[in-house]
Amino acid sequence: MSRTNVMVFVCSLIALLAAPPASAAGGDALKVSQCLSCHGKEGRETGARERGAPPIVDPGVLERSVHSGSRCASCHAGAAEIPHREKPGRVTCGSCHESAASSYQASIHGMDYLKGERDVPGCTTCHGKHDVLSVDDPRSVAFSLNIVDVCLGCHEDEQVEMEHALPGAEYFKAYRDSVHGMAVKRAGLNVAAVCPDCHGNHKILPADNPGSKVNRLQIPSDCGKCHPGIQKDYDESIHGKGLRAGIMDSPVCTDCHGEHTIVKVTDPSAKVYAKNIPRTCGSCHESEVISSRYALPKKRFSTYMDSFHGIALEFGMTKTANCASCHGYHLVLPSSDPKSQVNVNNIPTTCGQCHPKTSVNFARGKIHVEVSREGHKGVWMVRVFYTLFITALALLFILHIGFDLVQRKRDRKGKRAGSGEERG
Repeated sequence: MSRTNVMVFVCSLIALLAAPPASAAGGDALKVSQCLSCHGKEGRETGARERGAPPIVDPGVLERSVHSGSRCASCHAGAAEIPHREKPGRVTCGSCHESAASSYQASIHGMDYLKGERDVPGCTTCHGKHDVLSVDDPRSVAFSLNIVDVCLGCHEDEQVEMEHALPGAEYFKAYRDSVHGMAVKRAGLNVAAVCPDCHGNHKILPADNPGSKVNRLQIPSDCGKCHPGIQKDYDESIHGKGLRAGIMDSPVCTDCHGEHTIVKVTDPSAKVYAKNIPRTCGSCHESEVISSRYALPKKRFSTYMDSFHGIALEFGMTKTANCASCHGYHLVLPSSDPKSQVNVNNIPTTCGQCHPKTSVNFARGKIHVEVSREGHKGVWMVRVFYTLFITALALLFILHIGFDLVQRKRDRKGKRAGSGEERG
C-alpha cells in the first residue's frame, strides 16, 4: 500500500470513529469537525491537493469566514460520505448564490470560462476560498479599498492583456494615478469609484454591449450615481438630449474627462484643464465630418485660437476665456435657448464675468471669426495687408542691414589703403 493510500485510510478511519451513526452520516449531516479531522491544520491552508494528500484547511480561517457554521458538503458536493467514494466535484457557489452565479455566467468572465478559459476570474478570485468575508468587512478581498488590487492583479499583466486582446496594461494602470485611484490609495476614501462601481461586480460586460454599465448610453447615469448634480445639468444640456435621442456622437463624461485617466481639473494633464479645454471641445467642433453631419458652425477651435482669448491662452494665460467660460461646463445649451449663456440677451452678463465695467455694446463683437475672403472679408483684407506689409518691412530691414555691412567693409578697406599710402 502506498504512503498516500495509507494516509487516506487513516484519515477515513479517524473520521468514521468521530462520525455519528451511519444513518446520519450522509449529506449535509457530516460535521465540520469530522472533515477537519483529515483536512484541518491550524495555521496552514493549501486549498488543493499536494502530491495526492488531502487539501488542508486552516480551521481558524474557516471559523472567521461568513460561511462559519455551514457544512463542508454544502459546497463540496460528493464529499458527504466517508470515505469519499470518488474525488469530490468542483465547488459551485451558485447552488446558494443563484443570482450572482447567473450574472457571472452572463458576464464576459463567465462566458470566457464556459469557453474553456481557465485564467479568467471566478468566485474565489474576488471573494477568497475558506476565508470569504462580507464585502463590507475591510479584511475582505472584495472590500472597496481592496478590490482594485484584485482586478488589476489580472489587468496589469501584459500577458493576460495580450491573450485576451484587451486594451493593454498601461490603460488599466492609469487608474492608480487617477483622482479616483488616489482617493482610494492616499486618503482611503471607500466612497471613491472603484472598478465594480463603473463596470459592475458579477455581470461585467464589454463596453459595446448595450447592457454594459460602461456602454456609451449608460455612462452619464453611471457617473451620476456619485455626481447627481452634474448629471442633472448634463441631462438638460444639448449633449445629454442628443445622446438620449440616439446621437452617439454626443459627448459623454468620459469623452471630456477621460476614463481611467481622470484627474483634477486643476491638473495640467487633465483634458478639462483650462488650457486644454479648447482642444477637448475642438475634437468634435473642429471636425468637418461632425460639423457637416449635424449642421453645426464650423472651425470653432481654429477660429477661437485666432482670437485674442485663444492667443492669450496659448501663451499661458489660463484665466482667459475658454469654451466653458462662455458656453458652460455641463449645462451647454444652444444659443437659441433663452437660458443659454451665449444667448444674445445673456452675452453681456456672460462677458461681464471677466469684464464687469463694460457696456452692452462690448458684447456685440464676434468671437469665432473665420478669417477668409468668403467669411469676414474685411478682417481677411486687414490680415493680408499686414502680412504683406510686415513681410516687406522685414525684407527691407534685412536689405538695409546687408547694405550697411557691405559699406562698413568698404570703409574699413579704404582706411587701410589710405594708411598704407601715407606710410609709403
